[in-house]
Amino acid sequence: MSSSISLSDMKHASKLRRILDEFSHMKLERILSLASLEVLSCLATSPGSTRSEIISFSGVSARTLQTALKRLRDIGVVRSATRGFYKISDRFELFADFAREFDEYSNHRMAREFCPDSVVVWQHGKEFIIRTKCRKENADFKMTAFSVFEDYGVLLFMDWQYYYHPIGTWRRSLDEVFLQSLLIRPRNSRENTAILMLWEKNDLSRSLGRLWKGAARYGLENELETIAAYFTDPERNRPPGFPKISELKEKLRSGGS
Repeated sequence: MSSSISLSDMKHASKLRRILDEFSHMKLERILSLASLEVLSCLATSPGSTRSEIISFSGVSARTLQTALKRLRDIGVVRSATRGFYKISDRFELFADFAREFDEYSNHRMAREFCPDSVVVWQHGKEFIIRTKCRKENADFKMTAFSVFEDYGVLLFMDWQYYYHPIGTWRRSLDEVFLQSLLIRPRNSRENTAILMLWEKNDLSRSLGRLWKGAARYGLENELETIAAYFTDPERNRPPGFPKISELKEKLRSGGS
């Protein structure tokens, strides 16, 4: 009995085909084993990660990471950029491309399995946010962003729901909900107004130090700076899509957005 396989035309399959062509002399089954691929996925998304960051991102154990890192470093796929920080070697950037494309493919597949109409609106490696008309939660998908603004005092009726697929343990909090709403792009003026209402109703200006740390993790420093500047001087620092301060105050008085 015989069987045959073929590669699809998906982006990650195209990258894998190139890897098979260009690195056929290497033991690819070891480089692309589950643990090694988890490490490559982390370093492809966040070059210069430490061991603790790789463990947090990938979920592999410290012992498994030690084995995978040694294997990848011995053959030159991964190198230490500076002491304690790791990245994929330039010569093997194709492996990074494959890891990123494979993560994107896996994320979209998982999202569609959760709900067929799901659309991935933001992703970073294996963590991502989806938009869907389904209203349900499970262990892998947690409601976030505009979908839970009501829990924090901002009533917002929307046709869509937003869910976050975390890596490892994640606890929904005001900070996380606020920051993840900033990850939704593009946003309309109604959504921007709701974000500003959430800020004011929960006095987030008092939590700037803590929010900056979270913003750095998501790459949202500029977004946070824009909002902070708006409330410092709403007339001079009002960007496109933001309401006049008088309009925002009226919304806050009426309790809706």
